[in-house]
Amino acid sequence: MIEEAALKDAATCSTIMHEWIYETEWFPNNAPESASEQAMKSRIETDHVLVARNGDSIDGFVAFSDEYVECLYLTTEARDKGLGARLLSRAKAQNPTGLALWVLEKNTAARRFYAREGFVETAFGDGADNEEGLPDVRMEWQPEEVKNGQTA
Repeated sequence: MIEEAALKDAATCSTIMHEWIYETEWFPNNAPESASEQAMKSRIETDHVLVARNGDSIDGFVAFSDEYVECLYLTTEARDKGLGARLLSRAKAQNPTGLALWVLEKNTAARRFYAREGFVETAFGDGADNEEGLPDVRMEWQPEEVKNGQTA
């Protein structure tokens, strides 16, 4: 079940982020501030955060605001089962004119995922503007109606 996150979900969402950080060899050893439980609480209070519940547990989440995807993370066990696409689909539905995001350049799996979901690479950064200090890629998605100049 996909639903809006509650403040009590912040710790679990933060843990899911940390799981990915610590299993990713090329990622810096230190977790960025955005991965903290307090940062997740702030996102839940101010942005849209959707969680994928599986009984009493959370398998993943997406955070977005103002046509921008802040982050999307899944537990190791939930990956490659379509859950990321379902979460992203919900974010797209709430942003019918389009979405943008930045993904770390080395995160080739995420870049492939977003490309499959209709995002295109539109800009490249040198890492000066992100917490990790790593090169990144801006990706954007627009529904066909917007691309063709029609209103949805």
